Amino acid sequence: MSDRCAACVCASPTAWSGGDRLLLATRVEHTGAALRSLARDHDMPLHRLTRGLFELRGENSGAFVDAAADTLSSVEADEVHVLAAGSDLEGADLLAVAMTSPSLRVAKARADHADLLPLFADEGTAFHAVYQPIVDLSAGTVVGHEALLRATHPETGAPILPAALFGAAHAAGWTHVLDRVGRTTALRLARSWLGDDLLFINFVPSSIYRPEVCLKTTERAADEAGVRLDQLVFEVTEGHLVQDVQHLTRVFDYYRSRGCRVALDDLGAGYSSLNLLVSLQPDIVKLDREVVQALPGPVATSVVSAVVDICHAYGGLVLAECVETQDQAEAARALGVDLGQGWHFGRPVRRAAQRSLPEQARTIDPALPDAAVALSPDPAAASPR
Repeated sequence: MSDRCAACVCASPTAWSGGDRLLLATRVEHTGAALRSLARDHDMPLHRLTRGLFELRGENSGAFVDAAADTLSSVEADEVHVLAAGSDLEGADLLAVAMTSPSLRVAKARADHADLLPLFADEGTAFHAVYQPIVDLSAGTVVGHEALLRATHPETGAPILPAALFGAAHAAGWTHVLDRVGRTTALRLARSWLGDDLLFINFVPSSIYRPEVCLKTTERAADEAGVRLDQLVFEVTEGHLVQDVQHLTRVFDYYRSRGCRVALDDLGAGYSSLNLLVSLQPDIVKLDREVVQALPGPVATSVVSAVVDICHAYGGLVLAECVETQDQAEAARALGVDLGQGWHFGRPVRRAAQRSLPEQARTIDPALPDAAVALSPDPAAASPR
């Protein structure tokens, strides 16, 4: 990965080191007063160095960071920045340096989740992907696989639940790292068995600062794995994209310029969802779990029909995810949904080093739940991410 800058935020997670001298910066006067009051409660001296900048000394500085992050409001904990000060700051503009350091909330999260740092020291061992089959509902054949990132602790070997892994990364500001790991791991482990099938890879738009730079690592991983770019489908959940649709559009445009496809996940019934569908026109739209599992009910039927009509009008495909029953699969197929995914067709599994599924396993019998071959069950299969 020589094209990945060693100093980039996606290279490795930033730890919180603490120390017996901290600098705390805030632009809000009453927040500074709250910090001084809290320091008095902990019998720790908090000195004001200049307007908006305070110095805290003491062996229990870590406890103070925890207490401050818990006591202040969430808005205050995000606004106050904290820096472990050392001799390397001599002559620096301390206020400017402190204001670019992590917030109290992030510093506390990095300390709380320090046990996850060893994962990133050996990505190839600690992280793996599981793959869930995606089928053509009309033909009943496997046409793709969604890659889901999983982790085991390198020291204990214990699995780390996806919710805990992604939640910790979000809180500690490590999402950029985990997102990059997810993309490259999915590709690396698909090398020996994917064949010509599609590979669906999740990504978080906010982890991509400038797509032509940030996605070079992904392209290199695809090249090393022997996976063509036109086999890749990059999907993002709706919850991430509504924050900056313009940025997501730029990312989508870049992926498409490289021959990849893009997918919009968790599309529901809301007005904003349909607006985003019309605006972004993703190549593939994944219907929300609640909508799919409400089939063949009348409301869900109306929603699915509307999404199918819109997508097919511009040439897009519709995928029903979290399909669990034969009735749901048949209802989706009857409404014109193109693709299906869920436990009815196969659970997420670790894949063995083989070129592809056995031919007899590539045709899904819709009457049999979990018909796709499960090469190695995923203990976290109940978790969608």
